[in-house]
Amino acid sequence: MSSLINGYKVGAIKRAIEHYIHPNNKRSDIIPVYGNWYIGITNNAQIRKAQHKKEKSTKALYFNYWDAGNKLTAVEIEKYFHLLGMKDKATVGGAKSDSSYVYIFKLRTTIVDDIAHLFGLVK
Repeated sequence: MSSLINGYKVGAIKRAIEHYIHPNNKRSDIIPVYGNWYIGITNNAQIRKAQHKKEKSTKALYFNYWDAGNKLTAVEIEKYFHLLGMKDKATVGGAKSDSSYVYIFKLRTTIVDDIAHLFGLVK
């Protein structure tokens, strides 16, 4: 029964991410280009966002995260989007054992994204 619930959670988070980056939501251009997005897993999404902004010199625009419940589920979702072209470091699942959050943000931004960020419309 647990794997059935886990399967529903994986599917729900995959759909939520697909919806989040869909062009209808004004976060992608005509089609979602997975290579413009970064995906990772963490045990604290807000701290990880701050680390990306500080250590990796990125704006981390359109940052969002989902609770996958455990590291195995988070890694499964992360691998799925890597296969579609989302970026991350060279390894998968190298996060701490208590990492259960899957997070994404847009790597490559457009001039419209940059202007919206400048005026505080995008965080």
